[in-house]
Amino acid sequence: MIERKPSPTPKQSLKSLEAGLALYPHFRKYISLSGPVTATQVAAISEATGLKERQVRTLALRYRAHPVAESLAPKPRGPAVGSHRIDPAVRTAIEALIGEIALKMVSPSRAETARQIWGLLHADNGNYRFSADLIPSEKTIERLLGEISSSVWARTTMGSKTRSAHEAHPGEYRSEGFLDLVQMDHTRGDVILVDSLKRKELGRPWITFLVEIWTRSIIGYYVSFGDPSIFRCGRAVASALLPKEPILKHLGVDVCYPMYGLFRRLHADQAKPHRSEAFRRACLRNGIDPDVRLPGPAHLGGHIERLIGTMVGKLRLLPGATGSNVSARDGYDAEDEAAMTLAEFERWLLYQISIYHNAPHSALGGLCPAQMWDQEAAGHGRLLPLSVDSDQLFRQFLPSKSLTVHPNGIQIKYRHYWHKALAARIGQKIEVSWDERTIQHVYGELDGSFEKMPVTGEYPDVWEADWEAARAGVRAMGRAYQADGGRAATARAVAAANQEIHQARAKTKEARHRAKRREGEGTTLADLRAPEKPEKPPILWKPVSELGEDNWLKVEP
Repeated sequence: MIERKPSPTPKQSLKSLEAGLALYPHFRKYISLSGPVTATQVAAISEATGLKERQVRTLALRYRAHPVAESLAPKPRGPAVGSHRIDPAVRTAIEALIGEIALKMVSPSRAETARQIWGLLHADNGNYRFSADLIPSEKTIERLLGEISSSVWARTTMGSKTRSAHEAHPGEYRSEGFLDLVQMDHTRGDVILVDSLKRKELGRPWITFLVEIWTRSIIGYYVSFGDPSIFRCGRAVASALLPKEPILKHLGVDVCYPMYGLFRRLHADQAKPHRSEAFRRACLRNGIDPDVRLPGPAHLGGHIERLIGTMVGKLRLLPGATGSNVSARDGYDAEDEAAMTLAEFERWLLYQISIYHNAPHSALGGLCPAQMWDQEAAGHGRLLPLSVDSDQLFRQFLPSKSLTVHPNGIQIKYRHYWHKALAARIGQKIEVSWDERTIQHVYGELDGSFEKMPVTGEYPDVWEADWEAARAGVRAMGRAYQADGGRAATARAVAAANQEIHQARAKTKEARHRAKRREGEGTTLADLRAPEKPEKPPILWKPVSELGEDNWLKVEP
C-alpha cells in the first residue's frame, strides 16, 4: 500500500464546545472517576440535562477517560475523516494504477491521472472491467491522490535537491565551536564577464565560497572561469587558511577582512574534486578532516547553500546579469550589457563580502559575522601555525599522481620533466603535482619537500588545457587532410602494397615447388640395388643386293 497522510483531527465548533461546557457541571457532580456508573447517577443527569439514558452512559465513558468539558462536546456526524467506502478489489487496482501513472519522474496532473485511472477501471477491453457501481468518481480518485504523503511524491517525482524540502530531516549538523566546521560549495555566477584586453564577453564565472559555521563568516573564496577542479578547490582552501591582506593590497580593495585560520573539519558535497585522493591527502596533511557528506539531498549543507543564494542574488546588481530564468531575460541582452572583467568582479565581490560581514545575522541572534569573529578570535590564540609555508601549502593542494621515474625523467602526456635528483630514483615512483596554468614545470615530492622540475625541450608558456586544445587541433587537421582525398590515397597505397605482398608470396611458393622437384627424392633401400639397364633394340642389316649402286660410297671432291 502507498503511504498516506494521517487523517486530520476534526476541529470542534464553538457551538459544540459550548454544549459540552453546559453538560460538564452535571457530570462532574454525579459521575465519579472510579467505580460503577449507577442507575441513580444516570437518572439524575438525565433529569437535569434532558439526555437519554444511553447518551448519558456513552458520555460518562468519555468523561472518565478524559475528565474535561471538551470530552462532552458532540462529535460531528457522518463518516470519519479520511475514510472511504471503496470496494477492496477496486482500491487495490487504484493503488496499482497510481504507482504506474502518477508516481514517476514525469508525472501528469492529478486531474489527468484521475481521468486515466477512471477510464482504465471502466474499459471493457482493459485488464480490470469493474462494474460501474463499484468504481468511484474522478473527484474521489483525486482525493485519494491528495492523501498520498508528500515524502512519497518527493521520493518518486523529484530530484535529490528538490525533494529535500519535502522530506523529514530530524537532527542538526552543527559546529562544536570556533574554527571547528567550514562548509564549501561552488556556484556559477548569473553574470557574464568580459576580457581585459578587448572587453569582449567571455562567459559566466565560477565562484567558490567557504563559510565558518560558528560565526557565519565567509572565511575563504575563489573566482575563476574554469570548472571546479582539485586545483581550484585547493586555491579556495588556501584562501581560507591564509590572511587576506596580500590579496586586498594586490587588488586595491580597502576593506577589513580578518577572517582566516586553520579549521578542523571541511564539509563538502560529493563532487569529484572533493573525493579525490590528492585533495583529501592535502587536507589531512594540514590537520583538516575532509568531511565529505553522503550522496543524496543537500540539506546537511544548508548553511553554505543559503549563503550562496544570498550572494548570487546580489549579482543582479551588475551589468551583464543573466537572471535566474528565460522569462527574466525577456528582451534583455546580457552579453551586450556585460562590462566587468574578472579582476573588477573580484573587487566588487570583496566589497559585497564586507557588506555581508557587517550586517546583522539572524542565526547569530542579531550579531554581525564580523562582530562574532572578533569576539571568538580574541580568545582563541594564534589562528595559523607559524610552520605553515604559503608556497608549500599551494603546492600541496595541486592535482597529483604517483608516477615512475624513467631514464629520461617523468613523463606526462608525451612531455618529459627532469631534475638532477631523479638520477638516483630511476625505476621508483614519486608523487608529482602540476599546476594546470603552465606546462613549463611540475613539482616532485622528494624527501618531504616539493622540487621544481622543468620540462625537457621547447614548449610555450601556456595553460595545459590550451596546449592540449592545440594538439587536438593539429590532430583534427590531420583527420581533415585524410578526409579530403588523403584517406583514399592511403587506401589505394595499402591495397597496392598488399597486392605486392600476395604476388611475392605466390612467386616464392612456385619457386620453392620447382626447387623441390629439381632436388628429387631422398635415398631409400630400394635406391641401393643395382639399377636395371635398358634393353637395346636389335640391329637389322640389309642385304647387299638391296643396296643398289655402290656409288653412294664415293666421296665427291
